[in-house]
Amino acid sequence: MRMDTSCAPVFARHETFHPRYGWVKKAVDAVAADANAFNRDNAIVELGVGKNMVRSIRHWGISFKVIAATKGDSARLSTCGVTAFGEAIFGDRGWDAYAEQLGTLWLLHWMLLAPPCNVPVWWLAFTEFTGIEFTEEQLEQFVIDRTRGWAEPNPSSIKKDVSCMLRMYAQGHSRVGFDELIDCPFRELELIRPSSVTPGAFRFLVGDKPSLPPSIVAFACLDFLARVESGANTVTVSRLATEPGAPGRVFRLSEAALLGLLEQAAALHDDIDVTQVAGVPQIVFAGEPAYVATELLRDYYRWALGDAAVRFAGPLLVAGEEGQRVVTRNVGRLPVAVQ
Repeated sequence: MRMDTSCAPVFARHETFHPRYGWVKKAVDAVAADANAFNRDNAIVELGVGKNMVRSIRHWGISFKVIAATKGDSARLSTCGVTAFGEAIFGDRGWDAYAEQLGTLWLLHWMLLAPPCNVPVWWLAFTEFTGIEFTEEQLEQFVIDRTRGWAEPNPSSIKKDVSCMLRMYAQGHSRVGFDELIDCPFRELELIRPSSVTPGAFRFLVGDKPSLPPSIVAFACLDFLARVESGANTVTVSRLATEPGAPGRVFRLSEAALLGLLEQAAALHDDIDVTQVAGVPQIVFAGEPAYVATELLRDYYRWALGDAAVRFAGPLLVAGEEGQRVVTRNVGRLPVAVQ
């Protein structure tokens, strides 16, 4: 995968705010009630946040692919709709509407970087940047070099994006106050930490991720295939571990760690298997990857929350490009959980 085909040239739309607890649900509920919710004069009252935070919540809702812009005079003023993925997970009767499962945060991290990605600085940092230990300035320069001839973003926008990304993920970020520290869920993923060797530097944590559920990894692998190579029913673990934009890069897993998680997932799910062909490990599945991925995700939440919480009123597809289609609540082929 390449940045120019995976990412939109969007920079610094977060208004300097990283995503907070409850913002994803807030975005879904606001748009479900009113497609024009983020453009209303009373949006700050309805959402209970400041004007800049209204724009930030909209940006993060679109970036996590739980809502999608539909139409309008400009990207910033367009109306929005809830996606199939957003309704299935964060709707009123969704699988994990308040992100109580840590697996949901891992899922959102994957969806943030899955194509089409609305945060190219995040995509470059996680999937193309090869440094393990780095400073903010080094990462900023990498992004400047990498986006030259593509989007040519203002260096100040890149600086804001890098700063926001580090505040979003880095545990123990020295510039973050206590209120932000307890209000940033993605630090629980332990993907970035301040360096223990170089003052002011940071370090990506590569390898095993004890809190990453095997089912979420398997979903991401098949969702990746559904987006870039629909129709395939096998893929090597090496590709999933090393290709830019693939789950191994996004989750910062070594190939051995990814293989271990996929073997655990295969032991849990009948829909996938891990085999060796000429000594090369690969995952095998039957059917379109988006459909298989959806079943894996449904199984994950069924096991986590119980059968009663994960039954459906109709056909459901939350993976791949179909998962980003806008749905109308309580109408037609609705991916809504029913009690």
